[in-house]
Amino acid sequence: MTDTCQLDEQIHSRPDQAATSHWPSRRRFLGRTVGSVAGLTCADFLSYFAAHGMPGEQQATQMAADATHAAEDPHFLIYWYLEGGWCGYDMFNPVNTENNVVHRLENVSDERYRVIDWGADDHTIKTHNSIRYGYLAEPGKDLFGDMAVISSMQTGAGHSRDRLKVHMGHYNLKQTEERQEDERSVMQAFAEQYGQPYVLPNLSWHWWLSDGELNEVQYTGRRGYYHALGPIHAHTIYAGTPAKLRKLLMRMEETSGDQVAAHVDSFLQNAHSEILKDDNIHAVRSYHSARKIYLQLAQSGRNLDRSQLAGLFQDPALREEFGVTAADELITYRSVNGNKARSKFSPNTNVQAQMSYEMMRAGLSCCFFIESRDVRRFDSHNSRKNLWRGRDRTPVGNKDQTDMMAEDLWNPLHALVNRLKNTEYKNTQTSLFEHTNIVITSEFGRSIHGNVDGILKKKISEEKKQAEIGGQDISAHWQVTSCAFLGGNVQGKSQYGRIGEATLMAIPIMPDGSLDPAYDRTTGKLKPEQNKHKDSFIPNHGDVYATALALGGIDPKNKGRNERPPMKFVVRSG
Repeated sequence: MTDTCQLDEQIHSRPDQAATSHWPSRRRFLGRTVGSVAGLTCADFLSYFAAHGMPGEQQATQMAADATHAAEDPHFLIYWYLEGGWCGYDMFNPVNTENNVVHRLENVSDERYRVIDWGADDHTIKTHNSIRYGYLAEPGKDLFGDMAVISSMQTGAGHSRDRLKVHMGHYNLKQTEERQEDERSVMQAFAEQYGQPYVLPNLSWHWWLSDGELNEVQYTGRRGYYHALGPIHAHTIYAGTPAKLRKLLMRMEETSGDQVAAHVDSFLQNAHSEILKDDNIHAVRSYHSARKIYLQLAQSGRNLDRSQLAGLFQDPALREEFGVTAADELITYRSVNGNKARSKFSPNTNVQAQMSYEMMRAGLSCCFFIESRDVRRFDSHNSRKNLWRGRDRTPVGNKDQTDMMAEDLWNPLHALVNRLKNTEYKNTQTSLFEHTNIVITSEFGRSIHGNVDGILKKKISEEKKQAEIGGQDISAHWQVTSCAFLGGNVQGKSQYGRIGEATLMAIPIMPDGSLDPAYDRTTGKLKPEQNKHKDSFIPNHGDVYATALALGGIDPKNKGRNERPPMKFVVRSG
């Protein structure tokens, strides 16, 4: 198995004059290993190459140069992830219910709790461009012409577990097990197909370990989300702030000018026969892995334009379009349930969107995982007792995510889509938007109710029962949710699935995207004497994973371990 290399900025550092006078000879380099050259790892080779350069192999260098040229038929993928769980019943899986914050019912379990303004014109369910949506999606309705919404969707209800499935798809996935060579995140699978021509193909602003309830020691190495799956050009690169990413690109450009020392060529030529011995197979793999990494970084650096890099993410006009302020470029920390404060080490989503656009326009990256900056941003828990205030129990209503949705999604998404649609790709008379697909998602939805039957059956006093009923979380993690696809290859003005307004559960859909006819499309209940159709299904994160790849022209079968097929009806025909 190929040794894994953790890359950081220090690998790209240029050796100073004093350091080069002490370059080790091949004999000294090999002497540092235990036994023979077989003990060398990828990191050993890579460190040596970083200090001394690579031999001038013309064919290999030309191959690397060819790979850095922009593709003639480019594909871009953006995941826009709102971490914490949006209220889907007010978003893309809307339900029209009475607001029992105002109109109480005798059976508390039957109550549905909405925002206090529920039913007003700006807090209701509407239809636009054939898409039925809740008030949280109102600001995005002008994008519906290029959007396909999946309203029948079901997930789990755990933050870290289900956000890992957003990345990895649906299969027997265990967080604490080490990720295997054949596993891929959706972005890694996409970059494996299309990332070779780009300097930093797979840029991400998510940080899975930012979850304040994950044991950092338990998730060391390859456990949980692992960044280095697949070939080097598929690996996840954490972009961080604009200043950090600009610094990394500048350093790559600086390093690309280093001259190859003659004795390095001699070192590798003399070691060649020993390295290729069968019993040194691990060293052979380490050598090739390191050589590939070094060549790609070095060649990529040669193609960078220093003046262009210096101006990245600093254009005042672009910053104004994306609404970027100095505060948006800062990272934030948050403590969850008393654990130590964690951070995603990323700027606000409007900054991430601007950075994504500029990296696409410059031909430096092809896929991006944009994520809300604040840990648990949309984790809008609420107790039943908080729905009313004061001794007279004045209705307050459930929490409203409108402002968060505008800040973290709609405002920056509008700016990004506008720029993509108005930026021509390399004199092709096509826009960047035509080559881009965007997935809008969250790990799960939120409940608007709470069943109290279990509380009522407890052998406790009536006073304690009422206390537990009042303290019950009625905006908890909920497996019913939705997602949306937006982009050049998406079947726009389309919506698939629906939520039962009586069941509050997803209605299964058929392979063509229509509703399973065995279900009542309003209540969500099975019709009398009907059974679920054998071919109908309820989409999950795995279906979204496969569809995101299919939109980019990739057959998702055997791309990672995801077991779900693509929803082909989302892909625009022709």
